[in-house]
Amino acid sequence: MKINSNQKQAIESKTGAYLVVAGAGTGKTRVITERIRQLIQSGTKSNNILALTFTDKACGEMVARLDTVMPLGYEDPWLCTFHSFAERILREEGLEIGLDTSYKLITEPQQWILLRKNLFNFNLAYYRPLGNPTKFISAILRFISRLKDETILPEDLLNYAQKFNGEPDEQAKWLELAHIYTSYEELKLKSSKLDFGDLILWTTKLFNERPAILKRYQKLFCHILVDEFQDTNYAQYELVKLLFPKSETHNAKRSFLVVGDDSQAIYRFRGAAVSNILEFQKDYPDSQMITLLHNYRSNQQILDSAYKLIKNNDPDTLEYKLGISKKLVSEVKEPPVKPKVVQLAILENEVEFIIQEILEILAKEPQYTYKNFAILARANSHLDPFILGLRKYGLPYQLVGNRGLYDRDEIRDIMALLKVIINPLDAMSLYRVLTIATLGISSEEISHILAQAKYNKVALWEIVKTSKNDKVLGVYNLVTEFQKNLTKKTPTEIVYTAVSSIDYTGQFIKDESVENELKLKNLDLFLTGVKKFEVDFRQETKTIPTLLDFMEHITFMIEAGENPAQAEIEDIDTINLLTIHASKGLEFSVVFMINLVSDRFPTRDRKDVIETPDELIKETLPLGDEHLQEERRLFYVGMTRAKKYLYLTYAKNYGGKRDKTPSGFIQETGLKTSEPNLKQPAQTGLFGVDSGFRDVKVEKIKSFVPDFLSYTQISTYLTCPLQYKYAYVLKIPTPPNHALSFGSTIHNTLRDYHTKLMFKEKVAFSDLLKIYEDNWQPLGYLNEEHRTLYFENGKKLLDKYYAKHNNAKTAPLFLEKSFNLRIDGVKFYGRIDRIDPLADGGVEIIDYKTGNTKTQKEVDKDAQVAFYAMGASEALQLQPKKLTLYYVESGEQISTTRTSEQIEEKKTEILETVVKIKAGDFNPTPGKHCSFCDYNEICPYRFKD
Repeated sequence: MKINSNQKQAIESKTGAYLVVAGAGTGKTRVITERIRQLIQSGTKSNNILALTFTDKACGEMVARLDTVMPLGYEDPWLCTFHSFAERILREEGLEIGLDTSYKLITEPQQWILLRKNLFNFNLAYYRPLGNPTKFISAILRFISRLKDETILPEDLLNYAQKFNGEPDEQAKWLELAHIYTSYEELKLKSSKLDFGDLILWTTKLFNERPAILKRYQKLFCHILVDEFQDTNYAQYELVKLLFPKSETHNAKRSFLVVGDDSQAIYRFRGAAVSNILEFQKDYPDSQMITLLHNYRSNQQILDSAYKLIKNNDPDTLEYKLGISKKLVSEVKEPPVKPKVVQLAILENEVEFIIQEILEILAKEPQYTYKNFAILARANSHLDPFILGLRKYGLPYQLVGNRGLYDRDEIRDIMALLKVIINPLDAMSLYRVLTIATLGISSEEISHILAQAKYNKVALWEIVKTSKNDKVLGVYNLVTEFQKNLTKKTPTEIVYTAVSSIDYTGQFIKDESVENELKLKNLDLFLTGVKKFEVDFRQETKTIPTLLDFMEHITFMIEAGENPAQAEIEDIDTINLLTIHASKGLEFSVVFMINLVSDRFPTRDRKDVIETPDELIKETLPLGDEHLQEERRLFYVGMTRAKKYLYLTYAKNYGGKRDKTPSGFIQETGLKTSEPNLKQPAQTGLFGVDSGFRDVKVEKIKSFVPDFLSYTQISTYLTCPLQYKYAYVLKIPTPPNHALSFGSTIHNTLRDYHTKLMFKEKVAFSDLLKIYEDNWQPLGYLNEEHRTLYFENGKKLLDKYYAKHNNAKTAPLFLEKSFNLRIDGVKFYGRIDRIDPLADGGVEIIDYKTGNTKTQKEVDKDAQVAFYAMGASEALQLQPKKLTLYYVESGEQISTTRTSEQIEEKKTEILETVVKIKAGDFNPTPGKHCSFCDYNEICPYRFKD
């Protein structure tokens, strides 16, 4: 795609403030990445550029696109979400305002648990009903989150409550909410916790109270860019305005460019304030506006119908307020296909019609494959019938951006086994365990023991433990063996051993289907969650958690509404099923928007249980119906995902007594409705899917392009390509390793220690030990004795390190400095522990090691230091004249160097490895290293001495 004149104007804009109004498919993200590239290539240092966006997904896309346009090596600019930017600032500067920079950032479910555990410590009446004490927890947290989005502090709410002019009962509620807000904030600070809303507020507080720090960051960020500006909230915009105040508009060295589209503002439920983009020119009256109207995605007929729809949001639109045109012009050259509105009789017919159309389009469009199709819904639950339909016809599909890890069969199986270990009388969980395929118990045998339990009126567990069937009795022996270690083994050890003991992953390795790869990735996600819980629990309570603790935690998390995202596989040939919110930023050749009836899309306006008073709201509210406008924008986003074919479908009846009314948005598009004749009309109840039905197996994994590579990955591949495949392609869960845990603990401790030293001349040894305890990772040790020995050994080596470094006069140039290189199109990522300046202008690369000390000859051949030298010189533009391995346990430092020729050799080695990985070359190289491999129990090629 060539850069058009308006895009070029935005990319090459000099100094001052700019509002880039970028419609759907007009290349807004490309504008930002190209602008960053040109700034860097014209001499701007990477760390003088700050690029902010709203979601991790959008940030990831921006990073990926920047990687493709940048040279082989570059230092990362400040490219972050608002929250990750604020956290980075607070970790580095928070001490200036008394913030404990080792704070723990808690998620929404963790907030829920924190409030639940302390609910009876608050003096509450209305918001803690005795019959259902947790009834208002979610509503309270949502209310507090909205207040923070508006920069409303506890004292602001208290002031409002005290001056409330209304019924005494209502005032009592507001006073109680003010008390909860204040107590909740105090509770978090006391336990050194922050939530995501705190990050923005504390960073704003830092900048307001420490003008010298603000000035330093204003000077640092010569160029500020904000993507998806319409999705920012009031607090985030206030933060950006501190970094680029109105007075800086005429600064000859600085620029501020925001890119957004008010027609695609769909995150009101997350606190986004569409008024930010509507008010930008009032805040920056000298700003310039650039409009991007050339659409490179959709045909003109799709764009015209979407434009007719979104015009109904006037007068609360940028177009209406500024008197500009936002009518998009398609640059797609192929003949347009008119969008279709299709009415079916019943839900089953809607499913049949869409599958029929998919097959017909595949037949007449030979260039299309399954991944060109998307089925978009307003809510996840609306996709379920379409999943069943695709299963019925054996069509490959994938849920994209979909939460629900705990709903997956493979996770339910493991959860059921854990529940039975804790409570064998849990009949539902025990039944699920008996049906696990790798246990080999026949359905006839399961039916038999169920009948026995019912006939004898005894617990299912009683029948299992007296069974004459060896496989059933094996379940009893398995559970009782785990029960012996219920309080002795950690949750991670029990989960990993449970999965291994029934060879649960083995069934997914034999047949390399997409379905099986997803199952392995989901198991890895679950085990990663268990490890994280264990680390967090240890840091929080200073005790080792048991399986009981973990299952209580999971129960709380589920009660709080937590259900993590499932695994996904990118660039795989499957039909995409996703919500319209998840489709933001994506595009597909063929789009089906489904279930378009009035109570499903738009949804009913569900007000917050506790609404923020209008008197406290700082953003400018719309004149029209706020909910309906947001739903209309969401509908617009769905329509503009389509490149060639767009279908808007609905059924007259979804199973109720009355027929449904078509969504009013359909009429607003100006499209006419048709009723197709199905080749095989479906009947109600068509989808009688067996309860044991599993996802259809689709294509085998043909090749693999890694998201990124690291020294560890390269080293693993060179040791054994099959081990690399198990670890990084299939992501088969592995047990935690105590050496890695200890190494990570020491690395993080030294990082935090040196960070503190940069702020003060001296740090007490007791402070270093506190940092050590906070960073301690308890995973992978043989038992508590083993763990304690390592912990005490860590104190001793830190004592040596402290004596040597606490009075050091040379401050590190960088700590934990990351770098990126691109090799054969793949990102090579590394992070250097420490970079110190040398007197001659070069730098010393220091890598901490917690293992045995190597000889000088071994260090001279060490591959890792060569990789780091390559990253430092090519990406960070430094001169690595000294490469040092610092063995923390012995206190020895062994230094070496690398010539440019040696560095080039390593780059060639990486390139050759990337080529082999892309080609799917994962042939095993068994040897004595097999005895140390995490996968030696499942690998059929393992070396046997």
